[in-house]
Amino acid sequence: MGDMSIEMLTPERVAELEATLEPLFDLACEGNEIASDEMKGKDIVQLGKEGLAAIFVGFYNSKPTCVFAIQFHITNGRKGADLIALAGSRLLRFKAAYWPAVLDWLRVNGVEFLDAYAPNLRAEIYMKKFGFEKSCAHVRMSLQ
Repeated sequence: MGDMSIEMLTPERVAELEATLEPLFDLACEGNEIASDEMKGKDIVQLGKEGLAAIFVGFYNSKPTCVFAIQFHITNGRKGADLIALAGSRLLRFKAAYWPAVLDWLRVNGVEFLDAYAPNLRAEIYMKKFGFEKSCAHVRMSLQ
C-alpha cells in the first residue's frame, strides 16, 4: 500500500520543495478556466513562501504526490477560506485519511466556510467527494 503522510509546509519548506510544487500547482491552474487566467504554479508557490497561503503536501513513500493550497479571507465580517489549488495523484486516498483533520484545523482557526472555484465537472467531484454543499456559476468577462 505504501507509506502516506501529510505536511502543512512552512514558508521555508515551500522554498525547499519549490521545484516539485510548481509543476503540481501548474496542473491545478491549467485544469481550472478561472484560475488559469489569474495564476500559475509559481504564483501559488510564492504565496506559500510569503506565508499568504497554507500549502499542504501529501507524501506517498516520502515523495510529494498531491498538493493543495488554501487562502484565508474575510467576507462580510466572517472568516472564510478559499481552496485555490488541488492537484496530484492519490487524492482520494489522502482525502480519506486527512481531509477531516484539515477541516478541523480550519474550524480551530475560526474559518466559518470554505469556498472553491471549479469547473462544473470538478464542482461535482468537490460536492460528492469532499463534502462541499453548494455550487453556483461564476462568469467572467475578460477586458484585456
